[in-house]
Order: sequence, then structure tokens, then C-alpha cells
Amino acid sequence: MTFRAKLQQAIVVVVAGTTAGVLWVAQSQNSAAYQGMVDTLFEQQMDLFRREQDTQLATARKQAAQLASSVRLFAALEEGDPETYNVAADELRLAEFDFFRLASTQSGIMHPPEDSRSGQLADAQEKALAQQLTDYAKAIPEDLEEAQAGFVHLPDAQGKAQLHRVLGMQIRKFDQTVGTLFLGQNAARFMPESSRDNPQAPHVESALWSNGQAFGSRLPQSLTHALAEKIKAGPESHQIRFSFRDQGIDHLVQLHLLNAGSRLPPAWLVSVFSLADLQARQQTLLWQIIGIGGVALLLASWAGGWFAEQLSRPIQDLVQATQEVRAGNFQVRLAQASSDELTQLNDSFNHMTEGLALKERYHSVLSMVADAKVAEQLISGSIQLGGELRKVTVIFCDIRGYTAFSAGRDPRDVIAVLNHHMGALTQIVYRWHGVINQFAGDAIMILFGAPTTHGSDAENAVRCAVEMLAERQRLNTEASHPLNIGIGIATGEVVAGCIGAEKRADYTVVGEHVNLAARLCSSAAAGEIVIDVATQALIPPTISTRALSPLKLKGFSESIPAFQVLPTPSV
Repeated sequence: MTFRAKLQQAIVVVVAGTTAGVLWVAQSQNSAAYQGMVDTLFEQQMDLFRREQDTQLATARKQAAQLASSVRLFAALEEGDPETYNVAADELRLAEFDFFRLASTQSGIMHPPEDSRSGQLADAQEKALAQQLTDYAKAIPEDLEEAQAGFVHLPDAQGKAQLHRVLGMQIRKFDQTVGTLFLGQNAARFMPESSRDNPQAPHVESALWSNGQAFGSRLPQSLTHALAEKIKAGPESHQIRFSFRDQGIDHLVQLHLLNAGSRLPPAWLVSVFSLADLQARQQTLLWQIIGIGGVALLLASWAGGWFAEQLSRPIQDLVQATQEVRAGNFQVRLAQASSDELTQLNDSFNHMTEGLALKERYHSVLSMVADAKVAEQLISGSIQLGGELRKVTVIFCDIRGYTAFSAGRDPRDVIAVLNHHMGALTQIVYRWHGVINQFAGDAIMILFGAPTTHGSDAENAVRCAVEMLAERQRLNTEASHPLNIGIGIATGEVVAGCIGAEKRADYTVVGEHVNLAARLCSSAAAGEIVIDVATQALIPPTISTRALSPLKLKGFSESIPAFQVLPTPSV
């Protein structure tokens, strides 16, 4: 993958991740805000109902207290006289209540006469009410002084159950309980209004739930089953909250127990909040953020491509330049970049190539003034100032009659002839792994075995010398000024290394065998190769030699045994 593609991919990932994060945060905050609003609505609704019921309970206590002060009522209750209702009607004010009923501790529920002002009900309703209040009267302890709230189901004309709230309060005279007062009202009086009636308000459905039935708003069938299960699972809870899904829309549901602490049968206030609006807003928010994110993604991708182009072009130039350097072109240079960082990088590269070019020039010059192998080791630092003992084969080769040849000639012509001569012999030396140590006038000093050995150094030296003689003879057939050479070869331990000072030193070898090779060269006639005993012992029998009479050489106190290499076909 290219740098540009990687940069664009990274930008796309960052923008997409940021968009997803913004979407998650926005939807979470939106959902939290809705949840807070729902909680507020639920609490307000329950608070209103609780205050209304507390007011009604206070009224019931007040009405019961008034009845408790009536001597006539006490007497009628003790006797179970239906006339009690007329006495009670004189003391009570039904106001928002639809009916009241009395129960005697002696005779139970007392049926009101037809002409009483207790709130007349149909026969079916009266019968159902009497049955339920009989149970309620038994459920309220005689010594309980607080009013109790309960709920009864009364059938209407069509036989459909209607929910009524009943407030029960014991009628006491001092420490004596003589009966129970029940005040009832239709649940429609205090049923919370549906938010459908107010299009500006959030959609909240409210209903009352009692004995497995919902009263008020029509609840979804799927919810009625869930309500029954939730109430059954947590009968002691005063508040239950859960969510459900109906027709693809999520709803939040909250249940409040309306008569917590009462001994009478319970009822629940059911508040259902539809999340359709929230889901619609969340969906709108989703598409808005996706749209904005998509535009941002396109812009970021374009900007990323542009930035990548600005960054990748200098990098591509740098890669191409490094390939040029790798190919050996140290003259390549990079132009100034548009940014400080890239400018610094290009400057560093240019300084590097300048250094490499200078090093290459040094290497070229060093290879011209020193053997290539010696130059490589000098550059790598393998050769240090000082020396080491090495077994080396040394060749000295010079031109016979050079003084007479150069006398009276133009020095430029002499140098041209020497360069041609030395160039031809140098190619042969390199072919046999020799190291040209120095050119001294018409003489060449050649090393085999220093600074590194290739094995069979003595044999390589002799074969090199034989080929040098043959090449010189071939050149003489073409040259206008024939030259003859003599060669001396000696083998033995010498000191090899850089000799001189730290700032100026030459790689060479010194020792007795170096002098011996030079003296053998001086004693060799034109076209002869003279070697010492050590060299002769190291060459194979295929190289023919002839023993010479011991030589009396300058610098040596004793005569030196020597051999002449014969130019046989095997060589």
C-alpha cells in the first residue's frame, strides 16, 4: 500500500470514528434528555394523583369524625336501622363523592332505603358493591384510625365493569368502634387526562389497572400481558418501570401503586410513554450526522489526498534520488522543499551525496596511486599504521637498457612508452591476484600474499612473471621501440604495513627477501626470470627451472643459490 493510500485510509478511519462517536454521544444525550422528561412527566402525574387522593382521604377522615359526634347515628348503627342513612345524610356532604355506604359492626353492610341521599345505584351495582364492601369492612381493623383507600368493580348498564375508588374509615366514639363509613367515587372523576388531548405535550397514555383489567385509555394488548406479569412478579413494589415494543415502536411504562399501605385491594396508575417521537428524532439525527459525516469524509479524503500528494512527491523524489545513488550516481541533488522538515531532509541528503561523491573521488585517486586491493583495505580501516609479519612472494621487474633508451628522447615520449608498457603488465598482475606495490622509474615492485593471500602465492607469482615476459615479447613485435625486461622473484617473511606518519604513509613491505628479489632482478639478463630457493620449492614440477651458479649479490655476505625459470609450454 502506498504512502498516499495509507494516509487517506488513516484520515477516513479517524473521520468515520469521530462521526460514530459524535452520533453515539448525541443520541445518548438525546435519549437521556427524553428519559429525564419522561421521569418528570411520570412524577408530576403521580404527584397530582397523590395530592388528590390525600385530599379525599382527609375529607373521609373529616366526614367520619363528624359522624362520630352524632348520638343519633350511634344509636341507629347499633340497632342496624336503615334510617341511619338519613341521619348520616344530614351530617355528610357528598361533594365530589358519588355515594356513601355504612357498615355496622353488628350487622355488616346496611342497605340504604330507596329514598335516602346516599347515592343511588342500579340493583346490579348495589349487589356487587355490597359483596365487595362486606369483605372490605372485615379487612379494616377496628382500632385503625387512618382512612383506607380501595377499589371496587361495578357493572354498568351494559354489564361492563367500571372502576370506583372507595375510601373506608372507622366510626369511633372514644374507644368504641360502632361502624365503618365508605365514600365512593367513579374513577372517571380522577382519571389522568391523556396527552392525546394536548398535541403540544409528549404522548403519554394513562390508565388505571385493577384486578387484571385496564380502565381509562385503551392499552395495547401486548402491554396488558406484560402488566400482569410485572405486577405478579413484584407485588410488594410501590413503583415498577419497564419498557416494551409494540408495532415497531418502543414504549416506556411506569406503574404506581395508588393505595400503598392500605388493607384494601390495590389499583395501579399506568403511564405509557411512546418513544415514537424519540425514535423519529434519533433517526433524523442519525441521517443528519451521517450526511455531515459523509461530507466531512469526502472533504477529509480530498484534503488527505492533497496533503498526501504534497508529502509523497518529495518522498518519491527522495526514493528516485536514492536509487540513483545506489546505481553510483553521486551527482544527483534534491531541490528545496516547501516545508522546513523536508528542506532539512533534502539538505541532509544533498550533503550526504556530496560526501559520497568526494569519497568516490578519493577512492579513485587512491586507486590510481595505490593498488586497488590496498586502497580498499585502507578505506575500510583494515590496514593500520605499523606492520605485521607475512610470508610474501616479491617480484621486481625492470627494463634493460632503459638509460640508453631514454637518453636524448622527449620526456613526454618516454612517459608515453612507459605508461603503455606498465599498463599491459598491470593487467597481467591483476589477473594473477598480484598487488602492485610501486612504480619506480622503469621498475615495478609486485607483491603476492600481502595485504591478503590467495593461496599458491609463489606459483601465481612465477606464472605471472612468465606471462609478463611473453606479453613484452608480443608488444615488441608491434612497437617502434622494443624493450627488454628482467625479473627477479624471492619468497620469505617480511614486515608488511603502512610505513610513514599518521598523515602520510605508504603501504609496502620491508625485509631481506625484498632486497633479495631486487638483487635477483638486477642479475637477470634480458628476457630472464631468476628465482630464489624458497620460491623454487613452492612451485609445481610443471614449471621448469634450471639451477644457476650461486650468485654473489650486493648486500649479502654469502653466495645465493638461484634458479632460472624456463619458458616451457607447460608454463
